[in-house]
Order: sequence, then structure tokens, then C-alpha cells
Amino acid sequence: MLENIDLSVSMSKEEYKTRIDDLYIRIGELQREAWKMAIPIIIVFEGWHASGMAEIINRCIIGLNPMGFRYHVTTKPTYEEEKKPLFWRFWRDIPAYGSIGIFDRSWYSRTVIEYLDRKGDKDKIERCVKKINVFERQLSDDGYLLIKFFMHISKEEQQKRLFEYKKKGIPLCVVDEELDYFNEYDNYKSVVDKIIECTHTEYAPWTIIEAEEFNHATVKVLSTAINMIESRTIRRNNLHFSSQRTKLTSYSACAPKISEVDLSQKIEQDEYEEKKDYYQERLGELQYKLFRKKIPLIVVFEGWDASGKGGNIRRIVKKMDPRLYTVEAVGVPNDLEKSYHYLWRFYKKIPEAGHIAIFDRSWYGRVLVERVEAFSTEEQWKRAYNEINEFEEILADFGTIIVKFWLHIDKKEQLRRFENRENTPYKKWKITPDDWRNREKWDAYLEAADEMLSRTHTNYAPWTIIEANDKKYARIKILRNLVENIEKHL
Repeated sequence: MLENIDLSVSMSKEEYKTRIDDLYIRIGELQREAWKMAIPIIIVFEGWHASGMAEIINRCIIGLNPMGFRYHVTTKPTYEEEKKPLFWRFWRDIPAYGSIGIFDRSWYSRTVIEYLDRKGDKDKIERCVKKINVFERQLSDDGYLLIKFFMHISKEEQQKRLFEYKKKGIPLCVVDEELDYFNEYDNYKSVVDKIIECTHTEYAPWTIIEAEEFNHATVKVLSTAINMIESRTIRRNNLHFSSQRTKLTSYSACAPKISEVDLSQKIEQDEYEEKKDYYQERLGELQYKLFRKKIPLIVVFEGWDASGKGGNIRRIVKKMDPRLYTVEAVGVPNDLEKSYHYLWRFYKKIPEAGHIAIFDRSWYGRVLVERVEAFSTEEQWKRAYNEINEFEEILADFGTIIVKFWLHIDKKEQLRRFENRENTPYKKWKITPDDWRNREKWDAYLEAADEMLSRTHTNYAPWTIIEANDKKYARIKILRNLVENIEKHL
């Protein structure tokens, strides 16, 4: 794409002055309109070193209200960021609905740098491109507008500017550890061109900016952004905005089936105590091995109300070091969390390398309670199966062990436990009106759980159904399964 760009284009000062004020006024109007319509906007700036990104960005943001956007400079990952998957920090920094996020370099710079650091690992760059397209598609499906610019200059112009910077004493890297294609024009060009080509999509297209002359570059950036935001607001106003790109994930033939579960299984007290002590000691040992090898572990608990999720979690962590694990109790999203893509709050909770995160309910709420209670549209929860599989695949690619349990009890056992909670003073806090309301929708939840298991059972994040009518049997099966999963990966 870069070969065909005419870099000789320019704009006179007179023409620039006649156009720029109108562009500033219009971009400000559209920012306010996007805020009212809750349209989140991500603007990505990439380009060659010395392509003038900082000056062009600064010119463009003059027309924006600073309270409505955040400016992110992407540098080499920090110590904390290195212990998380590549896209963790970019999910962390996405704007809320109605806001604008401006990225001065982004996930693209990381992809190019890592590709060349690994001496041209073709598989690595293909995997990164796939993850980029997944990331951008998921955001676009959720209503995000992605605007991507590449600031293009010739090698000769780059060398000329670098010489001028040195002559004037301008630092080449204003930000420590700045990510730039510094002195690597020839090495980077083919890689950059390939990445731009592979990530130029309907939902996140690239615009190449001829950046050898700043007036032209500024006007083109602003005009492009204005056109794209106007187009999105018109689609929203006409109620034509709908994402149909993501296909419904197919069923897994090897997924466990609730209908085949034998809830009569039990374990004797002596055997229970012996195995419980063994597996708890073993988990304590394995926790330190995971830490030394920097392997993260995620344990997901889903299941019926009163199926024993909390009790099982307490027994898992009995002999663990609390410095190396967290228990994430997931409830109704708060107002802040509702203003982002639904996966945003879960990306913030994933464990760093060598640590463990145990989720008492999880991102699967999207296809369970949000589906049954109509908190999400049918399009949203159907799309979520694929989004969840992609989310878990990214975690697994980073080396995360993912263990998922569905705790199953029958309706009669649930009623017994509900009544026990109602009649036991120190347990009464556990039962709420929502539990009784959910029970009335048992069949709808059962259908949702069956489909969830079938569509999100993968080789990198498989489901295990736990027969939980007998609490002791369930605890041992969970402890054993967890130990075996960790040992297999170690």
C-alpha cells in the first residue's frame, strides 16, 4: 500500500488557514454528538520515526474538549505489562462509551518490534495480526469506531529530519523507551506494509497520511476523522447500526452434557478426609511451582445458586499462599463497568504470570443471566460465545492454564439448600429474593447452561461438570481435577 502513495502533495499556508477553523469547529461538534450518542472512538496514529506524529496530533486535538478524550503514548511494556498478555494494556486503556481514546503508537508498534526482535518469525507476526483483527472486530461489534492513520514519509525525508533534530538539539526520544522505527526504515518497510494490508478491514480501515508537509497532513487527518464520525452518527440516527460479522460459534461434539450427569455419586467420610488433605497439600506445592515457572492459572466457577461454589473455593485455597492468588467474586456490573465493552472488567482481573485468579462467576454471565433476564440483546449474547472463546484463546496463548467448572445440582436439592439457608440464622445472608426468582426460570437457565457448555468447550479451556448434589464428592472431584490439570501443564 505504501509504494503507491504520492508524497509530494502539500497545502499552502493560505489554504490551510481558510480551512482549519471550520475543521476545528466541526470536530468539536461531532465530539459532543458522539458523547450524547455514547459512541466510543479510538484513533490510532502510527508512522515512521520523525514523521511528525506528535506535531500533527497536537494540531488535531486543539478542536477537541480535553475532558472528552485521553491521550496514550505506547512505549515498551512496563514490568507489570510484561507479566500480562500483549493486549491486556490496550483493553485497559480503551475509552468508555462516548469518549475518545487517542493512541500515539499502539498494538501495531508492539507487533512490528516483536517481529523483528524475533528475527522475522513469520508465525509470530501471523498470530499477532490475527489477534489484532480479533481485538478490533470485537470492539467494532460493540459499537466502537476505529480510525487508523499511518504517517508516511520517504527514507530521504526521514534522514533529513533526523539531521535537523540533531542540529537543533531536539531529543530523538521525548518519552523514555519510546517505540519508534528508528534507523530501521528498510527493515521495517516490508513488515509495516504487510501488516497494514492484513489489518485494513471494513470495520477498521487504514488511512495513509502523506506526512512530508504538515498542513496537508493535519487537514487530511481531521477531514478523515470528521467523515468517519459523521458516517457513524448518521447510521446510529437511522437505526441502521448492527453488527452481523461474527458467526455463531459451532457446537463442540466432545463437550460435556448436563443430561448425562449422575447426581447420585457420593463419597465416604474417611475417604473424603484423606483425599481432601492430600489434594490441598498438593495444591499448595503446585502453587509455588507455577510461580517459579511464571505460569498463570485461571479457575472459573459457574453453576446453580446454592451449588457450592463458595465452599469449594475455600477448600481450594486452604493451603495456598494468599500473596499468590486472588478470588474474584463477580456480581452485577457497576455503572463504570457498564460504560465499557463487557470483557473490559475481566481483562482488568486476569492474573499476572505465576499468579492464580479464581472466579466465583465470570464472563459467562453474558450467556447465562444476561441472556435469561434479557439484560443483553439476542445479538449480543450470541456474539459472546465467539468473543469468549477468543478471549480465552488469547489467555491460553500467553501460557495461562484455564480450568472451568459447572457445578450441577437438581431442583430438589436446590430447594433443600434454599430452605436450610432460610431457617439457619448464620446462613440466612446467603439467600436473596433473586435466588427464588432465578429458581422460577430453571428451565431457561438449564437451556442457557447447556448451550454455553456446548459452544465454549475448547481444547485450551475445557469445561468439567461437577456432580454437586453431594458436597463432599464435588469437593474431591474439583480438587483432583485442578491438581491433574496443573500437573499436566507442568
